Amino acid sequence: MCALKQFSTSANQNDFPNDPAKATQCQSLWNTNVNGWTQQAIVGNPWNVEYGANQTFYYNPLVTDFPSGVSPLQVSWFAFPNRVIYYFPNFTTVQQWEFADLGYLADGTVIPQIPSASAVCSGASTPTIPYGPYGPRGWQDEYCEWSVTRDPQSNKITRIDFTCENPEYWFTLWRVDPQTVCELYRSALNNPNVQVEDLYLYFNGSPVIDPSTGLPAYNPLNKWNTGTISTSESGGAMHLTSTPNNLATELALAGAATILRQIGNGDAQALVCCSQYGQPQRNSDPHIGQAANQVVAGNPQTGQVKISLADPVGLYIQMPNFSSYQLPLDPKLPSTAQPSDCWQIVRGQQTMPGFAATDNFILHATFAIPQAWIDAGVSFTVGDITIQGNSIQWASQIAQTFQIALYPLGIPTTETQTPLPCIQDSAIQLAQPLQMMYANIWWAYFSTLVPNPRNFPMNLAGNTSTAAPLVAQGKTGVLMALTCRSATLGPNGQLPQVSFCLPGTATPDPDITATVYSLSNITYDVPGDSYPSADQVLMLQLEVAANAELGQRDVQVTNYGQNPATPAPCFLVITLDRRAWSLTK
Repeated sequence: MCALKQFSTSANQNDFPNDPAKATQCQSLWNTNVNGWTQQAIVGNPWNVEYGANQTFYYNPLVTDFPSGVSPLQVSWFAFPNRVIYYFPNFTTVQQWEFADLGYLADGTVIPQIPSASAVCSGASTPTIPYGPYGPRGWQDEYCEWSVTRDPQSNKITRIDFTCENPEYWFTLWRVDPQTVCELYRSALNNPNVQVEDLYLYFNGSPVIDPSTGLPAYNPLNKWNTGTISTSESGGAMHLTSTPNNLATELALAGAATILRQIGNGDAQALVCCSQYGQPQRNSDPHIGQAANQVVAGNPQTGQVKISLADPVGLYIQMPNFSSYQLPLDPKLPSTAQPSDCWQIVRGQQTMPGFAATDNFILHATFAIPQAWIDAGVSFTVGDITIQGNSIQWASQIAQTFQIALYPLGIPTTETQTPLPCIQDSAIQLAQPLQMMYANIWWAYFSTLVPNPRNFPMNLAGNTSTAAPLVAQGKTGVLMALTCRSATLGPNGQLPQVSFCLPGTATPDPDITATVYSLSNITYDVPGDSYPSADQVLMLQLEVAANAELGQRDVQVTNYGQNPATPAPCFLVITLDRRAWSLTK
């Protein structure tokens, strides 16, 4: 029996192979972030719903012993967005491919509205909403996104970038070294035109400075990681951008899926509606939730089971099934050439010790003609290769041949849980903390509009990270923005109170003082959500004592006239100095 010493980066990716100090810094910060999201997954939502909290059958491997030698379970699903097939059955197959690639149909076909998630779950046909999620790749919502490069003369595909890499890691990496992020963009996209300034978050034409590093903040929808069309001047797919496609949400979903329900777990769509995680009709969320719930339920012989995601936590592309691919006849083609030679792993690994040989840990892959074939003088490109007899006109055709996976790890337990009713709104709505960041960064993200195929009002705040901000000991006058759900003013305009507590306690830390000075109503896609919601943002000022204990803090937001609410885990990290690597003495 052993507990995990620290969470590893996804696929054990080390982006500082020649700089051990920065590698350690990145690893430490990543461990802090994943631990925080894990704790949040266990707490669930005790603020404004019933039967959706205290998810203790999801365990934190940093503090819970687990047997060595236990094999993780692969839970996998196809990368092509199933909701396109479900909601648009009257589209031809080619139209479905085109829509999944572009988010629209080039002939101007009007994209029908679809029922909201609540309507789907209730069996109603209204209300309807524009098809989403929104954003320049929003509809690619199966934790896999792609961008396509075409020959400008023939319009044939020459390269496709597929990514399932979570955005949170890139925010973490950026805190450590923005220039390394730029170099990784150049390398992965094979494009020397990428400049570090292209990746900055701007407001009113100037870079927005992150007070925790003193460097410009990161724009996750920068010109090289937006949309599904790549050229030498813009476009690319470096990490996930659809608002529900992030790792913190995946951990939250796994935690929510561990609660057994009275309706059972035989119907994946009914279970996702009952437990209110993810979107109905996706390939991913209903299947992940059902698979996790069935593992937790166990059987009479083995009893119930606790689960966590196996280290290294991540979402991973699996190797495609190339059996239906066919290369063109070309006398210059090497005799041993196979369609699989066009599949090139850019980031991640094909296999890893401790997992089955068929388990893959690919973060970023391209499909392109190998350089050796080009050097040999082959006369065809990707668009001339066929799948099931159809030339590759759309990246979606390839996305239908591979899956995305994650890896739960179950441990036996003598504890039992009694199945609960479906989630329902609480009679008393308490303030639920959602996300916190430095105020100047928040307003820059929130004020930046995001173009999308539906032309739906959307801002960049939905593409941010929920990782806790870093504040150094002794810092005063620190301005923060804390977004909440169900935060209210008192009858005479009294603001909610905010306190920061040591992890796992409800006792305010006297070394951190938070003064709330405004509450505003806002609408945005909370990172992890598929659609915008009406929430609130509290503007507050922090004072941190010079001797404040280092490490994470939970946040407690209490509306006027209500009893203190449950603290939300890991919304603040106290560091030794302004730089991200100073998490400990």
